[in-house]
Amino acid sequence: MSPRWLTIGLLLTCARAQTFDAISIHRDLNGGLNTGISISGGRITFRNATVKTLIRNAYGILSFQLANEASWLDSELYDIAAVTGGDKIGDDELKALLCNLLAERFHLKVHWETRETTVYASRGVAEPISILASNMGNQLGRIVTDETGLKGVYDWYVEWDPDPGADATLPSLLTALPQQLGLKLDARKGPMEVLVIDHAERPTEN
Repeated sequence: MSPRWLTIGLLLTCARAQTFDAISIHRDLNGGLNTGISISGGRITFRNATVKTLIRNAYGILSFQLANEASWLDSELYDIAAVTGGDKIGDDELKALLCNLLAERFHLKVHWETRETTVYASRGVAEPISILASNMGNQLGRIVTDETGLKGVYDWYVEWDPDPGADATLPSLLTALPQQLGLKLDARKGPMEVLVIDHAERPTEN
């Protein structure tokens, strides 16, 4: 069975016409732990956001699908406020707007590569499979594809230890899934789209 990839927005091409009318960018030196994203009408605000977070939102990728990234892209925090001339920002428009913001203010240049890697196929019982598979992919650092054939929405709950040791009271994720959800993950080799960073610069603040 051919896997159905769950990542959305791959191979996005920036629509050059979709740009913000005004953008304000400042380094956030407060050291906060949580990133805030707010969209109201034609205005979007990021607080405590890394450039990696902006890239993930712009290109619709998971964290492990980014390659050749400089360390500052995932460590330096920025506060960004940007406005458009419209009264609403849709999901697709947001991706294009962020894509252009990154190109214009961070001078980001990227290209796509298809790489062979380990992927997991899920079979068994789960909930909204796309959500569960995406969550599992983030935890495992691998693409998780849906081969359950299940439709609809399901309730699910799983307890696991992200770093189980000899004294762990909870199982690992790969052990917990079949035990608690009846869900089996099959590891196999498969292609994964990777966004490769060719160039990025720190922005001029304003």
